[in-house]
Amino acid sequence: MTYSTTHLALQSLLVWLLLSKKNKSYYLEHRWEYILISLFAILPDIDVFFGIHRSYTHSLILPAFVLLSMIVIELVHKEASPIESPTRKMVRFVKLSALMWLFHIFLDLTWGPLLLFWPINSNFYDLSIYFKLDSATLALLGIIPSWTIYSQSEGQNIFFINMTQDQREGIYGEYIEFYIAQFTLHLVVFLIWLVVIVFPAFKRKKKKEKEPGKFGIGLKLLWSRIKRHLTLLGLFILFTGLVLGPIIGKENTMDYTVSSNYTNTQTDFDPTLGIILESKTQSTTFVSFYSDLDMINYNVSLLLTDNETFLNFFDDFDDLTKSYYNSTITYIQLLSSYFILVDEAKLGSTFEKRLIHSEVINGTNIILNSTEEGESFYFLTLVDEWNVTESYVYKATITISYTMDRSTAQIEGGVLDALGLAMIVSDQLLAYFQHKRKTKPLT
Repeated sequence: MTYSTTHLALQSLLVWLLLSKKNKSYYLEHRWEYILISLFAILPDIDVFFGIHRSYTHSLILPAFVLLSMIVIELVHKEASPIESPTRKMVRFVKLSALMWLFHIFLDLTWGPLLLFWPINSNFYDLSIYFKLDSATLALLGIIPSWTIYSQSEGQNIFFINMTQDQREGIYGEYIEFYIAQFTLHLVVFLIWLVVIVFPAFKRKKKKEKEPGKFGIGLKLLWSRIKRHLTLLGLFILFTGLVLGPIIGKENTMDYTVSSNYTNTQTDFDPTLGIILESKTQSTTFVSFYSDLDMINYNVSLLLTDNETFLNFFDDFDDLTKSYYNSTITYIQLLSSYFILVDEAKLGSTFEKRLIHSEVINGTNIILNSTEEGESFYFLTLVDEWNVTESYVYKATITISYTMDRSTAQIEGGVLDALGLAMIVSDQLLAYFQHKRKTKPLT
């Protein structure tokens, strides 16, 4: 989690490094104006007061549009208006404020999902980046980005501020605890900001500039071409399009695995496995089931049931096993009653598939199509026939995969890529002709 003070300090320092020589000279004389601009580094978090934190004000599209608009206005008025003119001041103020806004979003990507591409795309995106090392040699194999995608309602409800009080207490308990492990680092960044940006506003000493060498002049020229605002924004839009489109891919899949044991012993009888799963909006749900198989052949029935059938089965099953463990009923009576419960569950199911003997180890897949809203499914697996004279313990595994089709996002990303590339090429051509015009000898 990035603290507000770190947003303020780090983003202000980053933007300060990106300032052109003229703009930096201006803000050396008008530091309080730059400090005011720095406050926009925490503006996106205003949504916390509306209970929709990390959503609409955390989209890259909105500040990018504002920044592009200001760059266009600046290009139109650049030759006509001096740097101190009201128009240039206003444009520069809004442009740098939008840049602070963008940096805030990038910092927030380090913790939790964001509504990153709204209004073009309504999904929440969560980025994790990790180093991949060879376990034997510890050699670096790569830096791997991993994206998790949530629907809008699902992503918004992940962050604790957006939850209701009952939801927060159900997940976190009575108290929410945050461990400030990196507090020292956050404090150091904030202190650097005070020293570099704030304190000189009260007193500033002029320093004599050193003449750069040839290497420094070359780097400065290269940086001046890259640092052009339209080029930087074009690179940003190109990157945004790549992320929205080809980097994440045409499909995004999230997997969850649940394992349990089918048991039939003298002390433990539980030949069942039941889970409640949610179908995610915009995603196709794949349910994969398989189990072990050894000396004893057995059959498994896979059922999709409603809430009442699912809960009634396990309530009755608990009562049945308690009677057996208390020696109220015999093992034969236990089995007879269990098979009756199985038949009742089958009658109340909306889907049934039976795996016989070796089919249980090969497993099967069940596909649930995407729905407009999240929907609960009650999945029940029951061993419904085996050699009753033998005991067994078999592992059963269910893997749930949510696959989101991102064909539309691919097109949206391609449009952004084309726009970003056009901006970069146009700006570099403009820079080339401007340089050529300045260096053309007078005749």
